[in-house]
Amino acid sequence: MKRSGQRFDATYGVTTEGVIFLGDLDPDAVGDALADATHYEPTPVADFEALIGALPVPLRELVFVDVGSGLGRAVLLASRHPFKQVVGVEVSPALCEIARDNLVRWRRSGAQLACKDLRIICSDAAHFAFPPGDLAVYLYNPFGEASVERLADRLAARPSNAFVLYHTPVHRAAFDVRPEYREVADVGAGVVYRTVPKGPQEGLPRHKKRAHLA
Repeated sequence: MKRSGQRFDATYGVTTEGVIFLGDLDPDAVGDALADATHYEPTPVADFEALIGALPVPLRELVFVDVGSGLGRAVLLASRHPFKQVVGVEVSPALCEIARDNLVRWRRSGAQLACKDLRIICSDAAHFAFPPGDLAVYLYNPFGEASVERLADRLAARPSNAFVLYHTPVHRAAFDVRPEYREVADVGAGVVYRTVPKGPQEGLPRHKKRAHLA
């Protein structure tokens, strides 16, 4: 996995590989969010594509939001798909600066962008205002149980649909126990959920047998 990530960085001239703890960078700037934050770790490319491939609706209908986007690898990978917009939300100003530089390098690299509206927003996820419309919200185990539960409540309360792509779902119970969510797919490295449609909708099973995570 690490070698694949290193090849990705070398191919596109970006810096997304590495494990970074927020307390080692700019703890004062991160503030209270540091108490429930985990760390940045880049998403393996194959895992990301498996989660995206499990989305059961056309990607052009969705805004992709990576909560806890770190150095921005998931944002870069998402831009290769035809989302309406791709947004990375990161609380660390230091990581945001590197991620924005990665976006510049990514555009210059000749990467095939299916979505060109890419943004890195420096914000605590607890205060981030999700854009209107249907969402694909990406989580790579960005924070602890309490924060995941609050996020699950916020997304369920929105009037539009939300898909949650949860890589390394340590706190998946926050979605499993809520009646507002339905599991769409378990791809091994992560789980895809969707908020329960507000009205009649066909095409998605109400229950799906779940494989155990490796």
